[in-house]
Amino acid sequence: MPKATARVLILSCVLGIACIVARPASAYVRTVTTAGVPVWWRNPCIAMDFLLGTPPPAMTGDAYLEAARLAASSWGHPSLACSGLTLSIHKSAEPSADIGFDGRNIIVMRQDTWCSEPLPTDPNAPPCYATNALAVTTVFRNVTTGEIVDADMEINAVNVYWADLEKDPTLASGSTADFQNMLTHELGHVIGLAHPCFTTSDGTPRLTDNLGQPEINCSASDLPAMVASATMFPSVSVTDTSRRTLSPDDAQAACDVYPISVSACPSEGSTGCTLAPPSTKTSGKVPPAALPIALSALALLVASGYRRR
Repeated sequence: MPKATARVLILSCVLGIACIVARPASAYVRTVTTAGVPVWWRNPCIAMDFLLGTPPPAMTGDAYLEAARLAASSWGHPSLACSGLTLSIHKSAEPSADIGFDGRNIIVMRQDTWCSEPLPTDPNAPPCYATNALAVTTVFRNVTTGEIVDADMEINAVNVYWADLEKDPTLASGSTADFQNMLTHELGHVIGLAHPCFTTSDGTPRLTDNLGQPEINCSASDLPAMVASATMFPSVSVTDTSRRTLSPDDAQAACDVYPISVSACPSEGSTGCTLAPPSTKTSGKVPPAALPIALSALALLVASGYRRR
């Protein structure tokens, strides 16, 4: 399946023009299968390995790990008292790895080439990603039930430099962005959320939100401010750090999809916070019941020409 790329959206809200059209609060959009079934994790305790064997410059491996853990904590319990979701991030000494349905959820920073690894077998799929794509998250899900069985994230460390812009805002530039800001958005894709508005560059049909309303166009002149400010919005300013904090809509999504009553996660530090691997290894072949969805990440933006997806 081709990887979707996000385009930079120059919006009236960003330019300071008031967004006055009302939109119901707590409206969010979920990723769906080709059958229209929303995707989700059966077990709300999700563990990801962050491959930090050779971290990119500007931040240390420990700083990247801390930022990732802060981003993960914003999506679940106890940060959200109503959510039973737990995202745990574990440091790995590996420098890189292929993505694929193998029962292991990974975060990998591509530093040599901003290309899919392994290369796609689909002749119509581009082997490399757009230079303005900050990250690509691939979610493997059961096409019938929507259950997510694997999620892998690739981060662009070829065209983008990463920093902690809350600690040092002066580092923001046309190619430098806030790492935690981006990762919070990407982890929303990991748990099954889509962008809250429609853009053709995502390469998917227009979706409906949880209230049954069709997505508004991301480039609409009357785009509600609550959509433009959501963590899951598909573009941000290069200096932005506000997406580290979930909007009310983002938070409601985590609580609705993963309510506290279904929590199955052990206490922090336990080694049991993982999903069971597939019963059969795939050896690179993905069973029909677990086809991948390539989701957009964040892109660096209006000021720089980069974008987020």
